[in-house]
Amino acid sequence: MAVSLPAVLDELKFAIEPTAVISRTPGLTCLGALKEDPVVGGVPVGEGAYIWHAVTGWAPIDRMELERWLVDAPAGCHWLISERNLVGIDPLPSRDGVTLFLWSPKQLGEWLGAAVLSGELSLKLGVEPTSETIDALAERSVKSELPPPDAVALKPSFKLAAWLADQGYEQLPVRPVLMEGRIWRVEGFLIGPEKTRERNRWTLLEDPFSGQVSRLDQVDSLPFIPQLEKISPSSWLTMDSLKSELSSVCEERRHLRVSQSTGDGSVSGSILHWWRIESDGAEMTPSPVFLPGWQVKFPNEGWLLVHGLTGETVVGVAGPIF
Repeated sequence: MAVSLPAVLDELKFAIEPTAVISRTPGLTCLGALKEDPVVGGVPVGEGAYIWHAVTGWAPIDRMELERWLVDAPAGCHWLISERNLVGIDPLPSRDGVTLFLWSPKQLGEWLGAAVLSGELSLKLGVEPTSETIDALAERSVKSELPPPDAVALKPSFKLAAWLADQGYEQLPVRPVLMEGRIWRVEGFLIGPEKTRERNRWTLLEDPFSGQVSRLDQVDSLPFIPQLEKISPSSWLTMDSLKSELSSVCEERRHLRVSQSTGDGSVSGSILHWWRIESDGAEMTPSPVFLPGWQVKFPNEGWLLVHGLTGETVVGVAGPIF
């Protein structure tokens, strides 16, 4: 059932009141506080409890992450529903004045299954986009599915918490996502001085969200592809456009040692020469790659996509669908 947790809670008639609680732990979002006891069975909390949602993320939730969350959690009862696996959390960390009910993905699935069988939850939920940015582009956000066998996912080049702090923000609501790109393995010839030919290989990254093609000398990838929402670009570069980029990405300037004999001996030095690629004859093989990113809800701006490699905000991509 490809629906969001807020949509499920709404279908089950949860009366949730928004709160001013802001998560300082990435990936943990406070959905609000219960205004009254839920009518559906199996819920461990009642009126006044805070409901938290841990969306599918880069890594499981461990004890250290829960302890960080507990530091800032307001006093009261909390129901944390996790779509991320839980690792090494027994016994649960505790804090005076805070009561925590933590649900794993398995517990969530069993509860939803029971609600479907009892007729309290329909099998088909009509979920309308509520993005605060460009809803018309939301259809390009494809929910998690099995990735191609030759696909890889790249690691972020920075920590989002530090990036937000540099922008002057405290922790904001965050949803990690994957953005589709392509890795190109290029094989061809560089032509040097006196038409010297040298066979070479390059690995290039086509990033349609930044509009750049760049050298990828070292593929710093994750050991697995996280099951996250995947966002497709509006368009890809054509083969002609890609080949036109090869000269700026693959060509090199090299020093050539030269020496000359004179009456006083010999003089030596070096000259810079261009080594240029034969673009027309280059062989190019693509494979899929997933680039890291985060959908971040900024004050007064709504949901924006932050690129996990460049640190830039991507224009024209819709926020999450709840």
